[in-house]
Amino acid sequence: MSPDWHQYFVFGLTIAVFAAFLWGKLSVELVALSAAGLLLMTGILDKDDLLASFANPAPVTIGALFIISAALERTGQIARLGRLFNTVAKGSERRALAALLIVCTICSAFINNTPLVVILLPVILGFCRDSGAKPSRLLIPMSYATILGGTCSMAGTSTNILVDGIARERGIAHFDLFSIAPLGMIYAVIGGSYLWFFGSKLLPARDTLATLLDASRGREFLIQAGVPEGSPLIGKSVLDALKGRSRKLKIIEVRRRGRILEDALDAIILQFGDRLLIRTGTKGVAELHKGDEVNVGMGTETGLDTLEEREAVLLEGMIGPNSRLAGKTLAQVAFRQSFGALILAVHREGQNITKDFETLRLEFGDTLLVEGSREGVERLKAERDFITLSEPRPEAFNLKKAPFAVAGIFLFIFLAAFNFEWIGLPLNFDTFAAAFLAALFVLLAGCLTPREAYEAVDWKILLLIIGMLTLGAAMDKTGAATTLATHVADALGPLGPWGILCGIYLLASIMTEMVSNNAVAVVLAPIVIRIAEAVDVSPIPFLVAVMFGASASFATPIGYQTNTYVFGAGGYHFKDFVKVGLPLNIILWIVASFTIPLIWKFHP
Repeated sequence: MSPDWHQYFVFGLTIAVFAAFLWGKLSVELVALSAAGLLLMTGILDKDDLLASFANPAPVTIGALFIISAALERTGQIARLGRLFNTVAKGSERRALAALLIVCTICSAFINNTPLVVILLPVILGFCRDSGAKPSRLLIPMSYATILGGTCSMAGTSTNILVDGIARERGIAHFDLFSIAPLGMIYAVIGGSYLWFFGSKLLPARDTLATLLDASRGREFLIQAGVPEGSPLIGKSVLDALKGRSRKLKIIEVRRRGRILEDALDAIILQFGDRLLIRTGTKGVAELHKGDEVNVGMGTETGLDTLEEREAVLLEGMIGPNSRLAGKTLAQVAFRQSFGALILAVHREGQNITKDFETLRLEFGDTLLVEGSREGVERLKAERDFITLSEPRPEAFNLKKAPFAVAGIFLFIFLAAFNFEWIGLPLNFDTFAAAFLAALFVLLAGCLTPREAYEAVDWKILLLIIGMLTLGAAMDKTGAATTLATHVADALGPLGPWGILCGIYLLASIMTEMVSNNAVAVVLAPIVIRIAEAVDVSPIPFLVAVMFGASASFATPIGYQTNTYVFGAGGYHFKDFVKVGLPLNIILWIVASFTIPLIWKFHP
């Protein structure tokens, strides 16, 4: 194959990868790794090129930062922020907004913003229930604040670490921990001011899913009913048994000899001794007590134990990105049988879905309103990556290790920021080395177990990064990056380096609203380095433009993971992010276009 063919193939593959990301039917890490496999099969890359992507320090650095953040979470330090939030807010929405902007911006500069958002979500929703404030007035600002905070240091977001890793591979001076802090702090001040003075006026005042349903629902109960000997219901299906009764009766589960039956309700034929868990309102309770077809606690003279009647438990929660429930229907996961609970409604992409749940395929970000027994609800809350929104998830925090977790984050900052050559020591800890040593410290200190550390790492992100690094390497090796850079330089050359920088930032910002910011950074970083070579300027300003353009995602709920988390929980519509986030995107684009060349010179 000729080199030209290689370039066309890499261009086509890149377009196909981003199209698959937009399609959203395949997992992004599988798409990225498949692209790496195709490059290896065609001979465009050899095994050494592939292994070089695994040797890039960025994935290990990001994995280490996941572990440090998990140590803070497991020792209760992020939960302590939630208690601090309630203390500062004192029932006032404006106080709450100020607390969120300050706390989230500062914390997300050093720790992963995903656990920060996950912990604070139920805290904020609880505050809104107690104070009467609307969650939709606070959750978008929380997500945006974590994004703005992530631009204040190299550790604030994986995008920064990736761009730095690519720069190192190409022999460009690396970025220190706070190299980008000057622009990041400008972003934080301008972004926070926008949200305080203008964004808050654009935010909707919308109820959550649970609030909307509670307004029209009365008191409801769970009744455990038994089928007595001689009941005319014996031999009938469960659905036929309740035909003609109140429409408020809903069967949650059927137990036979202590085992929950997993068959569909219309396929279960009732037998003597079967136990039915029924959800119903006050009217349904009265109807169930009529007659003797189903025993609902008629006394010991019937020869049966008295059966239970209790009030139903309501839970609001969200499907996380790594949940086993994601991508499956309720029937496939046997939701009713597994958790002894019913789904009352689902909020997805601005819509409240209230029927046809059995065929609904759950997705990351779906907000569920669930009702069932206390035991079943507790099983659901314990499900991995099911995020409880109704109340903070009860955690057995390892409080004794909290000082070591805090020491770990300070150790990371100290090692990455301090220049030991000033005191005569021949040591130089970059972000990678500092993160690795700090993660090792919290593990040795017992802040979390090796298994917990493994589970804390988002392997999907790391595999996505490795696959995209391979694609970036192919663009560089085949000359595709140089060809594209030459065309961009020719098209924007009359505008000078400043015009090119404006275009690079805008391109990164638009792309990251649609696909993963990590993928955007990995593809654009090698290209902008070649563009800098073509116009004979320093690549540093262009790399910074990629960092900030790929991180500052505000206009859609899919561009950044924290936006997706708050999308369903706040009852938002897609247009809410456009209305609030698009002006912020434009403002920061203008700020970056004028500020980056002042801090990082084109001709140093």
